[in-house]
Amino acid sequence: MRPYSVILIFLLTLTAVRAQFSLNAGTGLMKGFGNSTYFYGLHIGGELPRSNELTMYARVGYYFPRNESDSVSTYLYANDLSTIPYQVLTNYVASLSHLTIEGGTRYYLGNGYDNGFSAYGGSCFMLMNSNVKRNYDSYDDSKYSLIEGEEPSGSILSILLGIQGGLKYTETALGTFYLDVTGAYSLYALPSNVTAQNTNLYSPLIFNFSVGFRKDFY
Repeated sequence: MRPYSVILIFLLTLTAVRAQFSLNAGTGLMKGFGNSTYFYGLHIGGELPRSNELTMYARVGYYFPRNESDSVSTYLYANDLSTIPYQVLTNYVASLSHLTIEGGTRYYLGNGYDNGFSAYGGSCFMLMNSNVKRNYDSYDDSKYSLIEGEEPSGSILSILLGIQGGLKYTETALGTFYLDVTGAYSLYALPSNVTAQNTNLYSPLIFNFSVGFRKDFY
């Protein structure tokens, strides 16, 4: 099942289970602990209030590719033994992007979910798929190929647990503006190949800073 199908099913469930629900969208930054690179992204999601103080939420985010700071050299080998030279050196720069599916509970303090200013926080569960791609210098692929076993792309599937906290302001006739921060740690990470294992941009501990707008439906 595709990640966007998961959020669609969740949103449809909201309308079926309760009369009140909300949709939200926004932008944000993701940063790995010990890494200076920021990933810029977008998110969409939904929220289901169980009371004015407690809600359940789900969110899908995509964080655009960022390149590693240094290029790496590798050899290309001729497809035909008669080709001269038989091997040549080329460079590549690896990039990394993230797709996240996040969900959990939020507890509201202050004016609660429905009104005015409130603070909120809670626990979250996250699935993250990190795509690694090697961007090679141009070469004649009719004559040369990568060494056998060297893959130009790969991925890392991670399961993370974390906490979230934020602030929001609700103007009943308009909607809700929010700002939140998520910190999550990877309990399990599965790289698909050596290419995914060798990226310098992946971190098991991530921080996500998000801002956005929420619209409530009754």
